[in-house]
Amino acid sequence: MFNWLGTIANMAVGFFLAPFILHRLGDVAYGVWVLAVSVVGYLGLLDLGMQSSVLRFVSKGHTQGNHQDASDVISAALWVRLQLSALALLLSVALSAAFPFLFKIPAALASDARIAILLIGVTTAITLSVGVVAGVLSALNRYDLQNYVGLTQTAIRVIGVVTVLRTGHGIVAIAVCELVATIVGEIWLTWLARRLYPELKIRLAKPKKETLRQIWVYSSYAFLTTIAVQLVYQADNLVVGAFVSASAVTYYAIANSLCRYSNQIISSIGGTFVPAASTYEAAGDAAGLLALYRNGTRTTIMVSLPILVTLAIRGRTFVSLWMGPQYGHSSGILLIILCSSLFFAFANRTAASIAFGVEKHKTAALWAISEGIANLALSITLVHWYGIYGVALGTTIPSLVVQLFFWPRYVSKLVGLSSFDVVWKVWGPMILAGVPFAIATYAVNALLPTPSLAIFFLQVFAVLPVFFISVALIFRHYVRQRVMPRVRSLLFSRAQ
Repeated sequence: MFNWLGTIANMAVGFFLAPFILHRLGDVAYGVWVLAVSVVGYLGLLDLGMQSSVLRFVSKGHTQGNHQDASDVISAALWVRLQLSALALLLSVALSAAFPFLFKIPAALASDARIAILLIGVTTAITLSVGVVAGVLSALNRYDLQNYVGLTQTAIRVIGVVTVLRTGHGIVAIAVCELVATIVGEIWLTWLARRLYPELKIRLAKPKKETLRQIWVYSSYAFLTTIAVQLVYQADNLVVGAFVSASAVTYYAIANSLCRYSNQIISSIGGTFVPAASTYEAAGDAAGLLALYRNGTRTTIMVSLPILVTLAIRGRTFVSLWMGPQYGHSSGILLIILCSSLFFAFANRTAASIAFGVEKHKTAALWAISEGIANLALSITLVHWYGIYGVALGTTIPSLVVQLFFWPRYVSKLVGLSSFDVVWKVWGPMILAGVPFAIATYAVNALLPTPSLAIFFLQVFAVLPVFFISVALIFRHYVRQRVMPRVRSLLFSRAQ
């Protein structure tokens, strides 16, 4: 619930802030900003998957009362990440110097782009180092406090960005606002972590080889997954910027941002499954893991399917009202392409979280890096033939292969459920429930005028009950046996 609150707040901010930034900066400057963030985003690879290992071993140590092991792991991770943060600063200097030569950047924006990259690099370095300690809150399932801090960071960032853009500043000032918000948030998260887990003793001495080996065995494959995620979500903007133009990045980034917002919603659910799976595994509760997979997967599909159907069918209308009619056609087509693979990626998100939680993510990581490499290669190939649509196809095709052929089979190793049961008993009913909603959404888009965003959202909310009624009908036995008795009990207690 708290993760959803934080995600909805960030989405609302992005929804209103993105067009404001775009129209204040213009297509070219906005495209340069997106490219700068995407380039420096690759410095996040220096995490080496250690954040995942902190989440795994701290949650396990806390559950089992083994505070010494948890302290050893987080101390070792911090010791390594401080050195990696210094490397990130050096690399950001190199990226700053090379940026105007790597992409088609107007000469008037080259200097600002360099400074912005340096500032984003400092922000990344702070997150790399201090973020290790801040990750303790996730390991302890304190998503309430984590999101309080996140909301504060968001408020600082929004107030700063709006102020600097209204006073005529550009991408450098935006980067400063991001840096200030990050510093405040990381200091606060670190203080909370020390208050919540006082038994955790952090040392900056050189860690034991055994501890480093334990972390690396887990983190190495998490690192491969991180690389894959960067290739999938960041490489597209870079390919468009390198082979098309900076202004074309804006059109792609609009569609990609909507997909990213959808991903944030599902991540806010799936992220809680990693420590939950770790706890079940530590307690030897196989039935709990199976229930986590079934219920978690159905929940993520129930949340994501209406969003993806709306974006695919009504994306052109939405983008035209949100960013401007000049962006509607191109970004709408991109949304249709990208959403086709996102559904299956979201359907497998619970399985991926469980794999990380029980340390069975090695094979998944190898498939993920293969997908990322294929994504980059195919995008570079197809961009020459189909432009920005080719980049989207290069992302979608490898993702469909991995999500449809690998994950349903791998679930049997995680929770003992056959691929047939995954497709027909877990995915199938939820997909079937989405068919009436898709038909209703298409009819509304074709028959009813949509003069404003307010009318658009009213139409979406008016059609949404069709989906939930379909879900209730398909799972009517569950609703009758489990949900209704709880509802009656709640109403009875309130009446008393």
